[in-house]
Amino acid sequence: MPATIDLGYEYINARLRVMRSRLLTRADLDRLLAAPDIPALIGALDQTPYQEALKQATVTHTGVGIIHRALQLDHHAILQRIAGFCGGETARVFRLLTAPYIRHNIITLLRGVSSHTPATELLPLLFILPPFTEGVLNELARRSTVRALVHLLDQWGLPTPDLARSLTEALRQSVDPTFLERRFDRAWAETTRAAVDAIPGDEGRLLRLNLGRAIDLRNLLLALDFQTIALESPPDYLPGGELTPDLLEAFRTASDPEAMTDALAREPAAAFWLPALTAWDGLDARDLQLAWEQALLCWRMKLFYTADPLGPGILIGYLAAKDAELRNLRLIAEAVAAHLPKEDAEAHFLHCGSTSG
Repeated sequence: MPATIDLGYEYINARLRVMRSRLLTRADLDRLLAAPDIPALIGALDQTPYQEALKQATVTHTGVGIIHRALQLDHHAILQRIAGFCGGETARVFRLLTAPYIRHNIITLLRGVSSHTPATELLPLLFILPPFTEGVLNELARRSTVRALVHLLDQWGLPTPDLARSLTEALRQSVDPTFLERRFDRAWAETTRAAVDAIPGDEGRLLRLNLGRAIDLRNLLLALDFQTIALESPPDYLPGGELTPDLLEAFRTASDPEAMTDALAREPAAAFWLPALTAWDGLDARDLQLAWEQALLCWRMKLFYTADPLGPGILIGYLAAKDAELRNLRLIAEAVAAHLPKEDAEAHFLHCGSTSG
């Protein structure tokens, strides 16, 4: 992603509005999901803006791997294009908004290497963005052990020297991938929050809220995971969110959905999460997770209409919409490849029914 002259948000946001018109609609997703097999799905996807990426992917991959590779290539091309609009301060903001992709790469590599996932299957699930070139990702994904992976990250100072050091220090205590993942998550959250805190004014406030809600979601889901488990100490909640550890613990230890709602209702910052919680039947935590993910997506996408046109809100909204599209297409690919009921994939789509509010 080469550095360029900073053209400002007015130019960037005008380009993003054009790019938004190329996102797939819900009707497009339904047509793709109706494909009877992978060749038919590739043919249908070839009639969309993914045509060029598919052409490249068919050279090196087969079957469902073509689709996963095409999704990766298209996402990389999108990030490169946006980076070309940015320079100076907007480039700094863009790097912060793409920091979750850096986190995703490290977590996915830790999990993939620990489970001995073949590199050919692991690589298409990673994001290509600085400092993770394709060559770098290829070398990392081919490590045979978690220890070898962490050592190479430390040797190369990836994703940053400080974050690489946090993994190396954690490795001295345990080779458990879950432990390493949580230590990295904490270091990543602290580093990213500190960088966001350094941005002043309304721009900084929106970026802090965006990051804070993303961290809150992870912490709420962690609390849900440990809800029925008696713990000697609280789970390792990530720093940098809007919700305090005490509030999260009150939520985690609540006896039922009503008590969970009461716990969150004590804090104004938690009001964002209450509608989905009050609508939840308390049976399957995955339903609540999806509802919360939908709420965060819809909030971000509404920034297309409500955010300052000379600020980062439209960029936040576009990246969220593109990420949701990527997730939904991966669900479709796996459902078609495995001949799963279409309703199962559709039930897990991440989408926002209306973004005009």
